[in-house]
Amino acid sequence: MHLDVILIPAELAARPRPQTIAVVVDVIRATSSIVSAFEAGCRSIVPAESADEARRLQAADPGPLLCGERGGKRIAGFALGNSPREFIPDVVAGRDLILATSNGTRTLRLVGPGRAVAIAALLNRTAVADWLVAHGEDAFVICSGYEGAFSLEDAVCAGGIAERAAERGVELGDGARACRLLWARHAGELPALLRSTGWGRHIVEIGLAADLDFSARLDTTQVVPVLREGRITAEAPRR
Repeated sequence: MHLDVILIPAELAARPRPQTIAVVVDVIRATSSIVSAFEAGCRSIVPAESADEARRLQAADPGPLLCGERGGKRIAGFALGNSPREFIPDVVAGRDLILATSNGTRTLRLVGPGRAVAIAALLNRTAVADWLVAHGEDAFVICSGYEGAFSLEDAVCAGGIAERAAERGVELGDGARACRLLWARHAGELPALLRSTGWGRHIVEIGLAADLDFSARLDTTQVVPVLREGRITAEAPRR
């Protein structure tokens, strides 16, 4: 099995390998929120590329809750934003959600067609790595970044996944090896790391620093949300 990391979404088009297993990371904050929603018992999530698309999806099916952000702030008229602390059992348990974010949901839509895509955050880093190893197929992790640019926090999380996979005998590509070095450098200082990155500093500035501390927690859940055919549901960890 071979695992590599794609550092920005635009790099995906240059990769010749037709892997059908992938992982998407957007630590600040989309994938942290998705993991939190399933930990809180939500039933499914449909990722939308834009607020307008999210509204159209809800108009066709009024049942799901509208969730999402632009510029880090909740979209006007939406039930929830993109704070992982908002996705609690009293609000989302048993519910279907539609989620539109600046980066993570767009990356999911880009990567998803024809693939099973696990959603990874620091919160479920080990569970996702074990899910990959259990599938035993060549795979890649893609970092969502911010507006197409590199994000250090996503690369560090990808490196944590690569670290766990390598410990279980998986061959790493160059991108995964580079991210593994970043993981070794920053794994002991995750809260400080998230507060120091470009998007992390913006989240602090808009008063949501607590989201960073929440998202910096490591391996707090075994939940593995998986996108298949446009809808995310929770999948039991494979051993």
